[in-house]
Amino acid sequence: MMHRPAVICGLIGMMAIVAHGQLQEWRIGGSGSGFNEMAASQSGALEIDGGLQPLELRVGANLIELLEETGLTWANGQPGDFVATGQPRTWSNDGLFNQVNGPLALVDGDEATSSDGIFKAARNQAGAAFHWDLGAPFPLNRIRFFPDIDDPDAFIKAFEVFVNDGETYNNIRRPLYESLRRVEVNKETVVDMEFAPLQGRFLKLLVLSKTAFNLAEFEIYGEGFVPVASYDSKLLDLEAPVNFGNLRLQATRLLRDSGVEASADQRPSAVLQVRSGTDSTTRAFFRRDRDTGSQEEVDFEEYDKRLPRQALFQTDATSSQILGEVDRATYLALPAAEQGPVRDFVKGDIRGDVDNWSPWSPSLTIDSTGAIEIPIDLPSPRRYLQFRYAFAGDADNVMRIDSMQVEYFPRLVTDAVAELALADDPSPLGRVLQVPGGVDTSFIMDIRTEFDSAGLPGFQGLRIEAFPPPIFDQLLAGDPLQPVAGAQAIVTQNGFDVFFDPIQITGSRSFRLQFDLRVLEHNTPVNAWLIGDANAPPHPVRAGDASDEISTGVTHAFSVETRPVVEARLSTAVISPNDDGQNDTADIFLILSQFTRGIEVEVEILDLSGRRVRRLLFDQRAAGAYDEEWDGRDDDGHLVPPGLYVLRVGAVSDAETFHSTKTVGVVY
Repeated sequence: MMHRPAVICGLIGMMAIVAHGQLQEWRIGGSGSGFNEMAASQSGALEIDGGLQPLELRVGANLIELLEETGLTWANGQPGDFVATGQPRTWSNDGLFNQVNGPLALVDGDEATSSDGIFKAARNQAGAAFHWDLGAPFPLNRIRFFPDIDDPDAFIKAFEVFVNDGETYNNIRRPLYESLRRVEVNKETVVDMEFAPLQGRFLKLLVLSKTAFNLAEFEIYGEGFVPVASYDSKLLDLEAPVNFGNLRLQATRLLRDSGVEASADQRPSAVLQVRSGTDSTTRAFFRRDRDTGSQEEVDFEEYDKRLPRQALFQTDATSSQILGEVDRATYLALPAAEQGPVRDFVKGDIRGDVDNWSPWSPSLTIDSTGAIEIPIDLPSPRRYLQFRYAFAGDADNVMRIDSMQVEYFPRLVTDAVAELALADDPSPLGRVLQVPGGVDTSFIMDIRTEFDSAGLPGFQGLRIEAFPPPIFDQLLAGDPLQPVAGAQAIVTQNGFDVFFDPIQITGSRSFRLQFDLRVLEHNTPVNAWLIGDANAPPHPVRAGDASDEISTGVTHAFSVETRPVVEARLSTAVISPNDDGQNDTADIFLILSQFTRGIEVEVEILDLSGRRVRRLLFDQRAAGAYDEEWDGRDDDGHLVPPGLYVLRVGAVSDAETFHSTKTVGVVY
């Protein structure tokens, strides 16, 4: 049975460690650099004792103080997006309050700081509202707020507190709140509300009283792990394009003291995704032509330059006293009329700088304690990487990432480009590479490499992989093309490697590979790598214009057939199972083409009355080519009588059932 090669992704850490040869490692967590300093956004996830995990709320710990470590911010006005998780934030609906540029004194953990006299003006204060977005749902059970300690009578005389679980929104994606407590006559200077544990992300304090008030602190408490948390890293700059080796990751399942361990089907997880890029932003910037409206992609530096200029000085508002220098910048950007759209990667959508950044990789789920070491499969050579984690658990059970590190190597060449075509039609009509499905077909692939420095390691082999595995025919080079002397091909699980004398030159070097491949899927990628020395990972080869003789510009083939196909082929139409070594058995070659997932397949031998005499296969199979054999015996192991029999293949998919039949004779 054939299997697809596994696709596993990794990430990069922070601390560089030189290892043997040209191998280097980067690490984050443990003895490496910290997760918090590398965070672009973290919601409910925090670095604790060197590792990354969902935050644990302990009895008596003020959540607001803990969130300050992840960058609790003041928003001047409500956010534009409530649904997306991310940095915790707080805001007020009061215009005067927002004019003070974000009074973080309300959530600074200092009882001596407050809103001062902002809400003590001679006006109706009813309707003033304060909002907190914790960035993710937390297990909450207590809220506490109070006025300035030097102004104890300025407490809020009537109020209502609302909560939202982070999952319930209206049709315009705004939180739907539930009232947690309404107090129309409050006589307590310090409001201390305890309530049954609940899941809360958004909180709102609505003032109901008309009288003036002062607010010093708003404190939030809970108990247990944050059930849902996330972490996005900053872009990591490796200073030069590199190829990636293996990822090593250490993880631990955590159970809270006196907590209940999760069942096997509900155990906590951490899901990792990663992407790589060639430039320092994942966004794409476009200039709009004023006359035609056409758009042209430009660099960020051209779209929006910020250049330092002479520092200004901040002075006291009521005097000329200089308080200190203020960093300012001047903008040298495109005129507003020429600034086109800025595209970024959006969750669930592939947008942004797709030319220079890969989309987020398939998810790697970590749900058990221990070490993981896996190869990294990322577009490379690339200079930049970014990774993110999504944690899922409950108040008692979460996963912790103790540390992670990634191997990387210098690129073998400056650039490597491949182009695939049919051997007998290198320039197909419309540049579309279409072939019959399920038929052995001869392909050529031209590979061109570029060296801009004699110091690059170079390569000594080529690797070709596809599904099903291609079969090597020959390797050519030179002008005119000639077989490469001494080339040695080695069959691998997913294709073949071919080796030759090491290539270490400046300029360019080209090869042509010829091989056979049976296309079984509508879109079949053929992947290529350069092979360096034993300590270096293969260097990926990208699709592009590799040859003047080939015009496809691709490294994948399309089959002419788009509907699923089930086909059986026999090595002989007649068998004579008499142990004389001549046609004792019939080899059955089974082809399942164009299926996107595993299907139920049955292969059986019937007599002419339709009665089954032998079941050869009844199992799940993915698209591919499979070998079976019939030796002329029935299900009980007895030789069948001479005559004609029917080979019947049935395959059941979600949409329909497929059949293929052949006749086979038995003689003695």
